[in-house]
Amino acid sequence: MTKFFILKYIAFFMGSIACYNLHTQFMVPVVIASCLTGLIGSFIPFPKSSGNHPYAAIYAGSFAGMCSQGLISSYWELAIISLIGAILYVLTTKLFTGFGGRLGSIAFVSVALFVLAKGIVL
Repeated sequence: MTKFFILKYIAFFMGSIACYNLHTQFMVPVVIASCLTGLIGSFIPFPKSSGNHPYAAIYAGSFAGMCSQGLISSYWELAIISLIGAILYVLTTKLFTGFGGRLGSIAFVSVALFVLAKGIVL
């Protein structure tokens, strides 16, 4: 289970940082940045035992990486969002089977929880 979670965290973080860098550093529109992240991420070889989960985590991370620079100001914040997203992904793996929108919902909730916590702490 720990190996499963670590793989999801790395994949989520890779997706979020790739999308965030594409639209903040290279001025690629956010939707195109997310699509490119998902497309390029689909070519990364992962172990067969993990199934499609790493690819889904990359795509969910790309949704989380679509945030503006007004909400996220550092890569540490993306790392925390990715941690929240990976936890939510692992907890809801069997919960929403067959329903659409799970990856976007995970990304939204992880960013919303982070922004809410950031607003309370600061």
